Amino acid sequence: MSDYHCFEQGGGTYLFFSRSAKLYQVSPLAARLIREFLPEEPAAALPAPGTPPPPWLCSEEAALYRELVELFGRELAVPLPAPHQQDAAPGENNFQTFSIYLAQTCNMACCYCWNRGGTFGKPGHLMGRPTARRATQLIVSLVERSSAERIFINFYGGEPLLDFPVLQQIARELLKHEPRLGKNFHLTLDTNGTLLEGHAAQYLARYFTQVGVSLDGSQRIHDLQRPGKYGEETWQRIVNNIRSFPNPKLLGIRATLTTFSDSYLETFLHLTTLGVGRIQLEYCHEPGYRQNPIYEKLIVPPQRQLAELREFVDYYVDYIASYKSTRDIPFVSNLLDSINRIRRANRFTRPCGAGTNTLAINSHGEVFPCIAFVERDDFAMGQTGHDSLSLHRTLQGFEVDSQLPCQTCWLRYDCAGGCYATHYDMTGHPRQPHPEYCQNMRGRAEVYFYALTRILTRCPWHLDG
Repeated sequence: MSDYHCFEQGGGTYLFFSRSAKLYQVSPLAARLIREFLPEEPAAALPAPGTPPPPWLCSEEAALYRELVELFGRELAVPLPAPHQQDAAPGENNFQTFSIYLAQTCNMACCYCWNRGGTFGKPGHLMGRPTARRATQLIVSLVERSSAERIFINFYGGEPLLDFPVLQQIARELLKHEPRLGKNFHLTLDTNGTLLEGHAAQYLARYFTQVGVSLDGSQRIHDLQRPGKYGEETWQRIVNNIRSFPNPKLLGIRATLTTFSDSYLETFLHLTTLGVGRIQLEYCHEPGYRQNPIYEKLIVPPQRQLAELREFVDYYVDYIASYKSTRDIPFVSNLLDSINRIRRANRFTRPCGAGTNTLAINSHGEVFPCIAFVERDDFAMGQTGHDSLSLHRTLQGFEVDSQLPCQTCWLRYDCAGGCYATHYDMTGHPRQPHPEYCQNMRGRAEVYFYALTRILTRCPWHLDG
């Protein structure tokens, strides 16, 4: 079991302890002594506190050696995080997030779409009113017994606005139950933005709490990667809809980066010109890609990803450090969410609540653990209109300290085992991560640790916001 990690990033050397989530920046001499006397191998025997330093070390090295041995002794005596307690009280459940595949069809033909426009290679389909009614009844019945006070309902696809009247039906029915249930429903939408206009835009601006729009940066890159269903350009139409949306504070932009894209930083700079406060940049990644070799050509090589992330962090920190208030600076949501999660030092022993606090309902009314498992028939949990839901056995009882290869990884309480659905797509088993996945997760974590130290040193108020 490896409970610490020493690494170099951005010209500095850092030491991270898995159990306590403490991060130290160390000197080159300390880094050398750690590599020589305190190796990371899980089976390595570490010197006990009070162990005298080797006689060949000079006085400065010997003093630092004693400090390091004491530090490691304290940190490795920290208890392991307690197993995750997820069982609900009798008659209750923990469901909080529901995703609705409203439209399993799309009016665009994005080159990297992992679920093939929501169709998963099957005939396209809209949910329709009868299925929507059953889906709403299921959600309400589960929320009635849920321990959560805030309930998140995400409309997904395909393009969910293709079924806008049914979206209204579901939203109206759920909001009607808020007073009786004593819950707060937060309605969110993921859209390609082409239909974000007119009455639909007005309705979303009034009743929804967040609207995510996909836009891949510059017009040249976006129109290359995200054409319409018949090859038409879409960038200008989406940008017009973003600029005319009645409540811009609700909007966030999500860009997907491929091998054809501009860099992470260049894409960010393009998107900042649109006046949106929340930006999410993601490299196209693993789900579904192993099933189609064309997708493999779109995945940005990991080393390029890490180099671009470091370049962005250096630019971003230098930029915001010159301000005393950063309310008007776009919030890079996925990056800063990861950094803040590290800063909070929460330890996780399970990756998510797929099937226990999240559910997804497809347009036919079938229920799955999350949006990434939709149409994976082995993981179907049941059907709307029926009483019982059954979670696949491989998604039950996971604990990272008892799972290979996770139990020997220094990042295990931050990654917590990773995404079940991604593992299933890459290796055929939801509990077996692919080595490339793990390597990429660890590489990104090192960049996030580096980013955290830079922000805390130069502009800590940005995280407080």
